[in-house]
Amino acid sequence: KKQPGLFAEATRQCVSYSSLDGGYMDSQNSRGTAPGKAGRKTTKPKSAQRGARKTSMGAGWQAEKSALTRQAILEAAVRCFVQHGYTNTTTAMIAEEGDVSRGAMMHHFSSRAAVMRAVVGYLHVRRLNEYRQLMSDIDSPDQTLTRAAIRTSVETAWKYVNLPSFIAYQELLGAARTDPELASAVDEVEQDFDREFLKTVRAVFPHWKQVKSLRAAHELVQFVMQGMGVAHRSPQREQRARRVIDTVTDHLEKIYVADTAD
Repeated sequence: KKQPGLFAEATRQCVSYSSLDGGYMDSQNSRGTAPGKAGRKTTKPKSAQRGARKTSMGAGWQAEKSALTRQAILEAAVRCFVQHGYTNTTTAMIAEEGDVSRGAMMHHFSSRAAVMRAVVGYLHVRRLNEYRQLMSDIDSPDQTLTRAAIRTSVETAWKYVNLPSFIAYQELLGAARTDPELASAVDEVEQDFDREFLKTVRAVFPHWKQVKSLRAAHELVQFVMQGMGVAHRSPQREQRARRVIDTVTDHLEKIYVADTAD
């Protein structure tokens, strides 16, 4: 059965923890006053104010602690996928890797399937953020796009498909081929990822934004790099990758020159 809102849930969980503190501080800046019948403000007794602040502090800390624990579990699951593979990863293994108790694990995720669904959404957001961070500052709108900059972007795409997040996600994709429940979760975020990934490409590569063949150029890099990324056992993998990077750079340069010629 399809699990709705995985992308939204993952985004909510990946909100920086400083925002939790900020929300708490904002709530504390508003004093507990309310207009009286005659338009005057009545102030709560100091003991009541102290109690309200203590309750709010406790709730804020519990929310932050819960978010930290959840993230620790998801990050531990990613590490387990990379080290042991999807099939061999158990909830007990994830709890141990994340240094959380079995009780805390069960509190956040009632089953192994629930963890896997959450990891799919978590990796969705993480992979987009990692791509944006890696590719920023390569293409400057104030400078002419050079072959060297194009090659750097391709080299960085190669680094991207060697990150733990990519390896872990490939484990999920492989398992989803024969796991209908996992496939449903993956299919949901794959559609979102494709749209968001292309938006990110336009944002970090301003010179390519108006290129007619942007999608074709993007897919050339994406599919070639993904194919090389999963070829873990290929002999002379790095040497082959460098040759392919040169070839892809040649094609991208030709696409860019052809589409931007007067």
